[in-house]
Amino acid sequence: MTKPTDALSKVLSYVDSPFKLFALLLMAVFAFSGYFVWQNQAFLFEAYKENKKLPMIAEDRAEDVAAHLFKNSDAIVVAIFKVNPLFGTRVLHRAYTREGRDKTHDGLDVGLFTQSSANNRDVVALMANEMPCSEYAVAQSEIGLWYIEKGVTFGCRVSVPPEQGRFVGQITVGWAKEPIDLNKAQSMLQIASTMLSKSKQ
Repeated sequence: MTKPTDALSKVLSYVDSPFKLFALLLMAVFAFSGYFVWQNQAFLFEAYKENKKLPMIAEDRAEDVAAHLFKNSDAIVVAIFKVNPLFGTRVLHRAYTREGRDKTHDGLDVGLFTQSSANNRDVVALMANEMPCSEYAVAQSEIGLWYIEKGVTFGCRVSVPPEQGRFVGQITVGWAKEPIDLNKAQSMLQIASTMLSKSKQ
């Protein structure tokens, strides 16, 4: 029977160049990845099935939602996100200003929970089907820098659909100053959330 020290000595004597070291490390990574997938295949399959059960935002209504909010709430910025609470992702689907669509950050994943305590409080509120609104003076993400650049000083968020426990999308609206009638603005956001929950087709 080969002793572990003998086997280690043989491996070390084999690795006599950077290329062989790289190849050995690559084989070790592949072996570990395969072992991990094999050991966790039931969990990964269940996660995949759960992900397929999640509803989706109605992507074909994004333009309608933005137009509705600009017309009825004096917003200067509207951002629509796709959210996957299972994998902790929040990806920018569309961003709009009053001049039209801004594609600068399309597809950017800002994450669901982040190092920003203000963001994390808002996410918990969104999961509970609340509508957090507050002054926006400090960016909470890369998209937040864009909001501030466009002149946003006050913002609200709403989950899509507007139902507790079914958080698969988010609409963020920004204003140059707090709306005079915040209740009306929040009602418009609620309508927008419902619109983004149902496809026209």
